[in-house]
Amino acid sequence: MRVEIRAGGDGVACWNQQAIAAYAKEVNEREAYLSERNPDLVVVPGRIGCYGCEVQEYGFGTKCTAQISKTVYGVPGEIQPRPADAAGWHREIPGLATIRPEDETASQASSPPAVPPPDASPTSKRSVRRGLFGRS
Repeated sequence: MRVEIRAGGDGVACWNQQAIAAYAKEVNEREAYLSERNPDLVVVPGRIGCYGCEVQEYGFGTKCTAQISKTVYGVPGEIQPRPADAAGWHREIPGLATIRPEDETASQASSPPAVPPPDASPTSKRSVRRGLFGRS
């Protein structure tokens, strides 16, 4: 697994480096294990590319821009993997947060308390419609 992290996008340091490094180490060990035991196996390593964090508008926090492709395995002469097989996403990496944790806690602290839903009224839809149109 190749890891390419460009820190400092929009002036924010990467908060996912530890999770990405741990995931890449695990994948690299699996790649080495499989290629040692299967000499005919072709391993196309996956990639995690990060181009810096993106500060979103309107206070929605800072978003991780990491792009992930999974490792693809194939055997010459057999059906080869499709490019779609290498598509990956953030949830595959344990501990990776797509929004900076400090932003999530700040938005939760500043958000107003949840308003309980109003009690269900026993009126039917028909009586509500009549009230809307001035009929009783």
